[in-house]
Amino acid sequence: MFIKVLMALYPLIVFIALVFIFKFFRLRHLTNRKLKIPDVFTIFLILGMQFFSKNVTSISIIPYYLLIISGLALVLLLLDLLYYKQFTYRRFLKLWWRLTFFITLIIYLILIVITFTH
Repeated sequence: MFIKVLMALYPLIVFIALVFIFKFFRLRHLTNRKLKIPDVFTIFLILGMQFFSKNVTSISIIPYYLLIISGLALVLLLLDLLYYKQFTYRRFLKLWWRLTFFITLIIYLILIVITFTH
């Protein structure tokens, strides 16, 4: 039961810690690209998703997750090439990483709901 509660509170704890770290160390101003909290938060969500899916369900959700974000990258690449007729790495990677954040958050929330209903 403790792991389930920790799993539900993990995103909130990490988000509060990241806000404190970003404010205290001024990380946003140290980088040239204006690093934002969701950019770093995605990595912690992926690590949490791996840890909790392995402990709670005894299978890893990471291969399915990698398949989803790889498909997203392919769709975005084809959209850039066929619709805009140009490809820029900066715009592609920024859009892909931000969409990866939303997909990761949705999958993590679904994992929490499945864990508590099962």
